[in-house]
Amino acid sequence: MTTDNNQSSRPRFTKTLLSSVIALAVSPVMAQEGSELEEVVVTAQFQRNLDNALDVKRNASTIVDGISADDIGTLPALDMGEALQAVAGVQLNREGERRESSINLRGMPSGFVQTTANGQTFASPARSTKAFGAPNPFGAFDPAVFNGTNVIKTQTAAMQEGGIAGTVDLVLPRALDKKDGRLDLSVAGRAEQLSDAVDSEMVLSGSKHLISDLLAVTATLATSEQTFRRDTVKINRYTNIPTNDNFVGANGEDYATWAAANNLPDNAVIRMPGELRQGSEINEGSRTSFSGGVEFQATDNLKLGLNVLYTERDMNDNGQQELDLRTRSGGTVITPNSDPRNTGKVDDDGNPIYTVSDILFADVDYRNTSRIWDTYEQSQAVLMDAEWSNDDWTVDGLVSVSSAENNWSELFYTPIFKAGSSGVSGRLYTGEGDVGNFVTEFQGLENISLEGEWLVKDTLSGSGVTTLVDNSNIQALITGTYETLETEANSFELNAKRALELPVVSAVSFGYRYSNQTQDSDRLRSSPTGIDLNGILNDAAIGNPAYVSEGSFFGGEAPGFAGSGAGWFALDVDAINAQAAASIGNVAPDPVTGEIPVRVPTTGLIARGGQQSAGLVYDVDLDTSALYLMADLEFSVAEMPVSGNLGVRYVNSEQTAESPYYAFGATDINNPEQRAVENDYDFLLPSLNLAMDLREDLVLRVAYGESISRPNVRAATPATTISSRPGEVNIRLPGADVEPFSARSYDVSLEWYNREGSAITFAAFQKKIDNFFTAVDSCDAGLLSSYDVNVGSLSVQNGNCLTNGVDAYDAIDADYIMAGDQVSISKIQNVDEQIEVRGYEVSVQQNLSFLPAPWNGFGGIVNYSSTSQDAPLDARIPGISDDTYNVIGYWEDGPFGIRLAYNYRSEYELESVGTFNGEGNKNVKAAGRVDLSAYYNVTDNFSLSLKGYNLTEALYEEYQDTEFQPRATHFDGRIFVMQAKYKFF
Repeated sequence: MTTDNNQSSRPRFTKTLLSSVIALAVSPVMAQEGSELEEVVVTAQFQRNLDNALDVKRNASTIVDGISADDIGTLPALDMGEALQAVAGVQLNREGERRESSINLRGMPSGFVQTTANGQTFASPARSTKAFGAPNPFGAFDPAVFNGTNVIKTQTAAMQEGGIAGTVDLVLPRALDKKDGRLDLSVAGRAEQLSDAVDSEMVLSGSKHLISDLLAVTATLATSEQTFRRDTVKINRYTNIPTNDNFVGANGEDYATWAAANNLPDNAVIRMPGELRQGSEINEGSRTSFSGGVEFQATDNLKLGLNVLYTERDMNDNGQQELDLRTRSGGTVITPNSDPRNTGKVDDDGNPIYTVSDILFADVDYRNTSRIWDTYEQSQAVLMDAEWSNDDWTVDGLVSVSSAENNWSELFYTPIFKAGSSGVSGRLYTGEGDVGNFVTEFQGLENISLEGEWLVKDTLSGSGVTTLVDNSNIQALITGTYETLETEANSFELNAKRALELPVVSAVSFGYRYSNQTQDSDRLRSSPTGIDLNGILNDAAIGNPAYVSEGSFFGGEAPGFAGSGAGWFALDVDAINAQAAASIGNVAPDPVTGEIPVRVPTTGLIARGGQQSAGLVYDVDLDTSALYLMADLEFSVAEMPVSGNLGVRYVNSEQTAESPYYAFGATDINNPEQRAVENDYDFLLPSLNLAMDLREDLVLRVAYGESISRPNVRAATPATTISSRPGEVNIRLPGADVEPFSARSYDVSLEWYNREGSAITFAAFQKKIDNFFTAVDSCDAGLLSSYDVNVGSLSVQNGNCLTNGVDAYDAIDADYIMAGDQVSISKIQNVDEQIEVRGYEVSVQQNLSFLPAPWNGFGGIVNYSSTSQDAPLDARIPGISDDTYNVIGYWEDGPFGIRLAYNYRSEYELESVGTFNGEGNKNVKAAGRVDLSAYYNVTDNFSLSLKGYNLTEALYEEYQDTEFQPRATHFDGRIFVMQAKYKFF
């Protein structure tokens, strides 16, 4: 079947072969003693699991690393992403909220990683706007339902295209391969340092041969409660310190006097912490995953199978409570409380940048944001396969049906006390890279009150802000996002393999695959339109943040934070919004655009006008046909056996992407025209994999392959929008017609299996990646015409793109676009820049079972990965560490075993996306983490285990330019899981 394409027909170096050699060596002695040779079975869990993964690596026809079926259950892993982080070349991303657990692979982002189940792609619940593809949210999958995982780092022609970085193949169990009559139950309790709850976990797994060796079923169900918290201190941006009357030195001096006293250059740029966001993210819900299979050996030649995968993560009680302090707002008086430090950086004009980390403020912009969200992720797949074989032919077919869903609903209420009149003063000190020194202090909190009459917001347009009638400097920001994303991926394929007896070619394989993928995206934004906040949002609504009842903030590692009653408060958003939504009466259409009000399904609020320009309302349909031809190779060079495969895959895709077309102010906003963007492309993707046995225990592999990764349509949407205001026309053209990323990959691996269950391996790779895309500005009327957009004749005058005003909308509104208006055209296009990613991996896996007791119980793995990028500055891939390593050691003796794992990745750069993550790119500090796994087999059928996560309480830390300019510090704390497992049969 399709999964067999990853296996080689070469002889296998296995325990069976080794035990046979031992038996031959000792049989004369045993015969003399009248004894029988007993089979030696490895019972130590950690050693057995690592041995099994090593067998997969040794026998694969590609360069592969992975996790065995049993090891998934014993690893300290909260989800599938955490289970993979111990694999050489894998980096787990921890910056995302809600434990998304996406991974990078071999110096490339998670969107370049293909995810399959038994070799078949399936619909992913990913919801991402990253340009480099939508990463599969491995946090939605419980690892216990998989029968192992293979990280395939090179490509064969028989494999599905889509993974430039590689493929993570989630192995679903084959029922006839499972033990007959097995039933296992494990129950566990998970306690997290920042949560006051103990979450339950349960895994039930069983298999049964209904007809011995002919018909079998297997199933695994894993379900768990999910309650976790993350505490954060963010400096969302650094801004220039005021140089006007809003600057007051410690001795009352003005800016110029202070700068001279500190010997600052005349052109120095002085920056300060301009925005603080201190808060807690609280998540609560559940996750359920299931895998099952039926397999039937209908005849000696025909086998039928069916596998099912289902996962659902329903996080329906989440929130974030955040103190939001904006010292950058005009009207705030700033006094430096520390000397300026030279960052060693310059701005775009070459001016040296200094920073003041400790400031005093007066009449600051003071806010507390209470945010709630519900997120629902679901993915389901059914794989039906059949295989017929005889001595010469193997023919298999497969039908795959899958769907996925991602629903996101967010809402927040933010009381705002505007700068210049808030009456709030205090101190903010970033800690300069040490969160233990972080300080926030407030005075004047007695001035904070929400009492008064609130203005009723009665139009669709606006920023989402409503104000107190008797004090316009007190506002309430009410907004949020509602998104639904539905994806389907269906396919069928037919493959055939003919065994041959030729000097070089041992078999020829060929096949055809057709797939159809669809994605439907909808999006609305909430607004305060029509809300009457009187009697709802007042001082009685102010409460304490959740950390008060859930333990100390930041585990006590940030004692200088502003706590409950000292500047940080929270609102019960669910209760407030229920009353606010009920207060909305009849809302008239927007008087400017004529937009008819629409209720947001999850919040009950009126959708905010003008949000159609977000571009995330679309439908996409992608049809792909693929053909491949591949030869299995077997020959010798200097009496050294060589095996592998050589093939080519042809891929043809046709995509139609449709979205509403808006020329705001000139088209009907309630009944927009639907416009489609069509795109088709084809690729010829050759591949070569060779493995040479230099010795029985030494393998050299080389590989070459060409591959593609399709762009994320949420980053390159099919939307066309035009917005016009006096003197200015802004046009955004579709990006859904960009070409996929393409890459040429070169790989080499040397693997020394120095002892049974042990190996020392070295792998090096190079990937040259083309077809990057970015937003390109132009002044081309012909480009506009190709998308049926007419804003008049265009000309460039004094560097500006101007129109003559004779446009397609004159019959609707002659003043919509006027002669001389400046036109801005943005279009996402492929560019010529190429990125070259190269790196190497070293892995040492050893067990010391040959030593005398108790040393024979020791073993472990050390692996190290190094990557680098050669790219133009504007095309560099962010979010990638240059160095990653794992140190894993275990000791087992009889019924007891313990394993410690240390995972490390070096610092890396991140892009800021959206206001929530702040302004400007930042770097993530290098960090490592220690995890623990231990077990005790009480009886042959009953065992206890303990897992510990982040035992060293490692922090996640971001900084800007220099480490004494912190941007974000996250604290997740320690996690412990106690598990009991019973084997009924």
